[in-house]
Amino acid sequence: MAVINLRAFTALVVDQDDAHRWMIHNLLKALGVGEVLTSSSNEDALNLLKRLSRKSVTERIDTVDFLIGDLKEEPLDGISMVRWIRMHGDSPNRFLPVILMATTFEPEVLAEARGYGATHFLLKPVTVETLIDRILTIINRPRPFVYNRAYFGPDRRGNQKDVSDERRETDLADVHVVRSPLSTALERFPSDNLIRIFRPPNHLKRKAGGGDESDALFTEGAVFKAEKEMEKAKSEYTTSAMDYVESLQRILGEAAAVSDKAEHFQRIHALARQLGMQGEIFGYPLISMVGNSLMRFTASGLPNTAASLELVKVHIDSLTVILRNDISGDGGDTGR
Repeated sequence: MAVINLRAFTALVVDQDDAHRWMIHNLLKALGVGEVLTSSSNEDALNLLKRLSRKSVTERIDTVDFLIGDLKEEPLDGISMVRWIRMHGDSPNRFLPVILMATTFEPEVLAEARGYGATHFLLKPVTVETLIDRILTIINRPRPFVYNRAYFGPDRRGNQKDVSDERRETDLADVHVVRSPLSTALERFPSDNLIRIFRPPNHLKRKAGGGDESDALFTEGAVFKAEKEMEKAKSEYTTSAMDYVESLQRILGEAAAVSDKAEHFQRIHALARQLGMQGEIFGYPLISMVGNSLMRFTASGLPNTAASLELVKVHIDSLTVILRNDISGDGGDTGR
């Protein structure tokens, strides 16, 4: 067994949820990742990757080692981001491992994401166990990449199953196996109709200090440190959520003093959106329920009336009660 060493690694974490994004950042640092870049949107992440495309091929490969992205972000979702990384000429590394996160994965969305080249998936809220599993998988057991006219990405046959009939329509003579390093593969990226299977040397495993035979694993100390970081994030959530609520109360007071409240309602909408995303992730689904309700209510066209302010206040008061009484889960009788 080789001990994994990620000090030379750089990860890019993309999540519109501020609290969850920084939790993953801190978990990766606890696991030993040398540098963790963060972005609140897939669009900003793509702009970063576009800037990297100006570097040499070797520099581009070593700049970001894996990306953890937000599947259901708007307006640019994770599938569109993966498609750009795999197929666009400005992509700095078309072989970049991309792990997509979401609170739910509908079968059709999962199939579409695989169809555009997503490497793996993570269910929100992320746990230490699943995060470690995905990192070790991309390092120890990278899948070969397949190129043809309709697809480029990791081999989608994640597990080999016996089938009753041979269903491949391509003759083996039309398949070319490429074993050159990633830098060579990127410099000579194909543009023909030949089907290629890329099996380059395991760049990430060597970078992590692993040998060719045994799997590289995290030490018990690194896992323990990450678990403590997770406990800390959950214990601190109510404090950070109350900061959001106090900001909502302050903005509501400012809105009451002016005739045109549109800007204030927009600010309330943005904060409510964060609470709506965060609550369920940290074990407070009632926070998500009230936050999402407030987000929808302040989405657009809210009249500048006392009734509007009162309805916003009802939402804020509900959030205050949930947090001050630490009502986690469904809240039981109190929640109902």
